[in-house]
This record gives sequence, C-alpha cells and structure tokens, in this order.
Amino acid sequence: MKTILKKFFSILVGLLVGLIICEIILHFYNPFPFAISKGKLVLPANQKAVFKNTWIKKLDSTIYYSRNSLGFRGPEPADSVNKLLSIITVGGSTTECRFVSDSLTWPYQLSQHLKDSFPKLWLNNAGMDGHSTFGHLLLLKEYIARLKPKYITLLIGINDVEADKPQQFELMNEKSINFLSVKSFLKSVANKTELGSTLFQLYAIKGAYKKGLIHKEVDFAALKDSVLPAASITAVLARQTSYLEQYRQRIIEMLAICKASNVKPVLITQPSMFGTYTDSATMTNMGNKLLEDRQTPTTDGEMQQVLQLYNDMVRSFSNQVKVIDLDTLMPKNSSYYYDFIHYNNAGCSKIAALLSAQLTPYLKANN
Repeated sequence: MKTILKKFFSILVGLLVGLIICEIILHFYNPFPFAISKGKLVLPANQKAVFKNTWIKKLDSTIYYSRNSLGFRGPEPADSVNKLLSIITVGGSTTECRFVSDSLTWPYQLSQHLKDSFPKLWLNNAGMDGHSTFGHLLLLKEYIARLKPKYITLLIGINDVEADKPQQFELMNEKSINFLSVKSFLKSVANKTELGSTLFQLYAIKGAYKKGLIHKEVDFAALKDSVLPAASITAVLARQTSYLEQYRQRIIEMLAICKASNVKPVLITQPSMFGTYTDSATMTNMGNKLLEDRQTPTTDGEMQQVLQLYNDMVRSFSNQVKVIDLDTLMPKNSSYYYDFIHYNNAGCSKIAALLSAQLTPYLKANN
C-alpha cells in the first residue's frame, strides 16, 4: 500500500510540475494570436510575420502579415483617431484575411479606393479569425468604444450560424470565482490561467472544424453530389429560430454600444459560394454538392438557405443603420474564393471595389 501511495503521489507531483511549466511557457508565448487572458480579450500588438504557404494553391506562396501597436492590421493613425475619417473593419476570418498579405486584404484595398475622395482617411482591419458576434461585442466594449472611430463596418453571419454562447465566452466578464456548481467553479478558475484560456481556444477550434469553418482549399468540381430529404432541410431551417433571436439581440447590443460611443456602424451581409447555381469558373452545378466537413452532412444549397436566414436578419436592420448587401453584390464565382467563404487576392480586390462603390456616397453624405 505504501508503494502504491508513493507512486500515486509521484504522479500527482509530476502532473503539477508539468502544469506549472506549461503555464510559465504560455505566459511568455501563446500559439494562439487572440488569447482570452483572465477574462479579457488580448490583441497581439506590434507583430510581423512571413508565412510560407504550401497548402492553398489559390493564394500567394509567401504571405506578409503584420499588426500595429493597436493590435489591428493597417497603418498607425497619423493623428488622433477622432480628428481623422477613421474606419475600423470588424468581423471574423472573412474580414481579417489572415492568409492574404497586408496590402492585398480587402480592408487595405478599400482604403486605397477611398483615400482619393477622403484625404484624412485612416482605416484599420480589426478582423479576428474565428470570432462571431460574441467576440465582436468584447472588441467593441474593450477597444472600439475607447478609440471612438467615426465608423465601423461589421461583416457578420457565418460564424454565428447555430452559435449559442460559447464556453470560452461564458466567464469572459467574470471578476471572481464562480461557486454556483463544480463545473462553473472549474471553468472560472481555468479562465484565470494561461493554460485554461488556451484549452478554451482549442475547444473553439474544434467547434469551428466541426462546422467546416476552417482554411482549406476546396476543389468544387470534385465534390460529391447528394440530395437530402426535404424533411431534413425543413428540420435544419426550423431549429435556427432560437439561434436567430439570440443573434438579433447581439446585433442590437452592438448597435447600442456604437450609439453610446458616437460611432456609426455599417452592417455587411456575408457572401459565400453556397447556393444553387452554376459556377461560371468551373461550370460546376453547385446546388447538390455535399459539404462533408460539417458536423452534420449538408449540401451547398441547404447551407445557403441557412445562411440566408442570418443575412436576412442583418438586412432587417436597414431602417436603422447603413446595410450593405454584399451577399447579393458579390458574384458566386470560384475564381474569387479558395473555399466556400474565404477570398483569394482577386476576391479581396472585388470586395474592396464593391464596398467602395457603396461607402463613398454614404461617407460623403455623412461628413
């Protein structure tokens, strides 16, 4: 018995030492660029990186990525933000464009379109890969509201599909340890550590993978065809009701924060390659293509019906704020995308041109 207890005690000590070592390492280096640390969103500032891309042929082989002192992609402000025509683009991976070089992302190209008409323009990209409106709310509260730019754009929708309150955000604003249950206690303690925050990030990545929201080149012509039963599609659409209401409430909260901070929001619908149509680049009939990476197998046409519910929710705010229906404006053409939602260089260029045409008259009328 003494030998067994000694071995058990040795294992516990080894685990404790290992956890302490992991905590120390993660304190100085966290592999995730947007860590949740002690209940706060942490943006990486003053970063420069060069990626060697070998897995997505539709993107450049060398990608230049940087973040300024604010933790955003783009130039430093030349003056106080409130003295400039300041615009911050907020969204998930389709705004950040992580695997597109700084000068080729659609926010940067948009700034180049706008600068001739607006000499005092300052535009920064605050997109965060994987973030939904849960993360955008934190960004607005902890960063945007303090900076008080004149405008923000919100390209939202895809990461909010069937998004309930994610675990990594449950204790985001929790200041103390939660004693409501053993589970709540363990989560609140873990959320105060680097290791716990990292585990929450891993959980989020796992969830994104199950939803198919990962960066991977798609050969659209090679996708298998499948016809799902009508009852299956009806059930999928029906279960969106509760998610959509929560989504609506989060949009309302974001708009309220903008109003309180005297920031003008511009909502943008989410374009994609989802839908029932023929891709003009490959002449592929897309409607029945099976999306096998999803947690629940679905087709291209069904996914478009789901995403349209979330885009329709954004459109419903057009009587309150400026809404740009990018989903309708953006051609469904695989020459602009490397998967169903992420754009290549040509796609970023096209989006920048489309948004510029919509924003230029709006900005002139409001400045």
